[in-house]
Amino acid sequence: MEINQLNRIKKWFADYTQSFLTGETGKDSPLVLKIQHTTRVCENIRHLGMSIPLSNDRMAIAETIGLLHDVGRFMQYKQYETFNDRKSANHAVLGIRVINEKALLDNLPVEEKALVIDAIRYHNAPALPRKASPESMVFMRLIRDADKLDIWKVFADYFRSGEVPEAAVVQHLSDSPECNHTIIDAIMENRIAGFQDMKSINDFKLLQLSWVFDLNFPESLSLANRRGDVATIARSMPDEPKVNQAVAGVMERLDSSGHVE
Repeated sequence: MEINQLNRIKKWFADYTQSFLTGETGKDSPLVLKIQHTTRVCENIRHLGMSIPLSNDRMAIAETIGLLHDVGRFMQYKQYETFNDRKSANHAVLGIRVINEKALLDNLPVEEKALVIDAIRYHNAPALPRKASPESMVFMRLIRDADKLDIWKVFADYFRSGEVPEAAVVQHLSDSPECNHTIIDAIMENRIAGFQDMKSINDFKLLQLSWVFDLNFPESLSLANRRGDVATIARSMPDEPKVNQAVAGVMERLDSSGHVE
């Protein structure tokens, strides 16, 4: 993929996302957060791409994936006023629909377009497909890690500042103190928890903590450890024996940042 193709997509993305903004801070705030999130995910995916390392043309593909991975969020919020896929529509599917309707990738070689589309399709999936080319798997894993790294930052920044998270960002979940033991059990078994088990913001935080078991690159785990966002989220959890035990397992995984299986 050539840099001029990436620059054209960057220009389109800026124009497209701005078209959803109304000028009213309250209405625009969730969408502005998504635009800022996208910028940082692109930075993360470039950083991870350099650690592999990717060639220049493959780096452009990675950045395109970072740029477009959440493009469906804007139509989702306009139509449903939520970022909760289970109460609206799968934002990855919405994004692919937008990309195809706008013929955004039609000037790319077929195989490059497929790499972008597949990575977007699976960036929020519970698991990666069993049958995919090795190159496609690399890009799927890159965006999943880059995305997680910034979601951790977004939540950790709320807890550092003491601000109440945007209702849309926490998917309008209850602020009750309970923690779902199904999610805790998943962490205790060193596996990621499921979105369907979330009932509260604490559950959402636990779900995010479980993501440390789904990182794909050594640099991803190292970044998560160095940035301290996961640790900040962990410190915000209730002081309960089972929760503390689960959090300890997460932090132990972070401490093993020199190795990812």
